[in-house]
Amino acid sequence: MGWTKAAVASLMAIAMMGCSYAEKLVYRVDINQGNYIEEKAVDALKFGMTKEQVKFLLGPPMLVESGYPNTWYFVQWQQPGHEAPTQKDLVLSFDDNNQLVNMDGDFQPGEQFFEAVQ
Repeated sequence: MGWTKAAVASLMAIAMMGCSYAEKLVYRVDINQGNYIEEKAVDALKFGMTKEQVKFLLGPPMLVESGYPNTWYFVQWQQPGHEAPTQKDLVLSFDDNNQLVNMDGDFQPGEQFFEAVQ
């Protein structure tokens, strides 16, 4: 009767380990939420652009707080399949004339950020 208990315990251990491997065989859809922020569009941003020009490049912001309408938040959250989720943020600040004056977050201003807007 000792060998049956050992066999059952071995089968239980194999079955429990198998669940962790089988989970990776199951397809998981990629989850994308928020704004899709392209590096090329961020590089095209320039100091002094109007809100309409920025919206044309990046699309509408994810969040504009009611008390601070001159600060726009763009948030990109992605979880590809079985991988860990990633989040990238972009915060744009405008002056009272609705012109872009500052850029903050996970993206750096492009080389032409401080060139004149045409």
